[in-house]
Amino acid sequence: MSNTHKEQQAIALRKEGMSIAKIMTATGLKERKVKDLIRSIPKVSPINTPLAKAVERVFQLAKMQHGIRDYELRDIMRNEYGSKWDTSTGKYVSSYSRDDIKYVREKVRIRAAQEDCNVLFTPDWIDETAPTAGREYLEAAAKNLMHRIESAALEYMELHATRWTEDSEEADLAQLKQRYAVERHLLKLAIRGYGGEPLAKLLERSLVLTDLLEGTPDAAMTSVNATTEKLDYYPEPKSIKPFLDFVESQGWLKEVEHRFI
Repeated sequence: MSNTHKEQQAIALRKEGMSIAKIMTATGLKERKVKDLIRSIPKVSPINTPLAKAVERVFQLAKMQHGIRDYELRDIMRNEYGSKWDTSTGKYVSSYSRDDIKYVREKVRIRAAQEDCNVLFTPDWIDETAPTAGREYLEAAAKNLMHRIESAALEYMELHATRWTEDSEEADLAQLKQRYAVERHLLKLAIRGYGGEPLAKLLERSLVLTDLLEGTPDAAMTSVNATTEKLDYYPEPKSIKPFLDFVESQGWLKEVEHRFI
């Protein structure tokens, strides 16, 4: 069973180094409950926790004129919380969670209020020299893209609508659902990571399904078997440049190289 919000707060406060008495006051939990929750969490000096060090570093950047960018925030989180090598995927996995990022943001905003200053968390896409113009350009571009996606989906429905020979409410509903699925599939094909499934796997899965429906599964299975082999174990690299190893493991270098070829 997952912990309640107050129980999660108690655990986070202990990791900051707060005493049991203060945790009880802050959360309203009973002493026995607090002790059970923090039993395996050693008390440390607040200034030496990953949270405290991350908040300090993030605050110093966030209060600057252009704020702190997402990549800077995540770089700080990775440095302070660390990362672990995942031998099953061959990638470094950061040790911080989304909740950790959220909590750091909250702590930074609280500190800003206490010190009567402003803090900004700036998305990486922002052009700090022309923020409004940049935002308006992307909004217009997104509107154009969605129009093109809707047009492509409409054309697809004209060519490939399911149950097009029927005149019934059930057929209308099936086509409505199909139209929605068509737009989502287009987005998955066009936008990397949109559906959470790697594009190569999506294409392979679609190929197998369509070939099965066509009655020619052999070609699809041969293609899949040739492209789905993967290692079960990836040893951690021993390079003296761990950050470059991390970047390469994420595929960023290949992406940049592909864009400039």
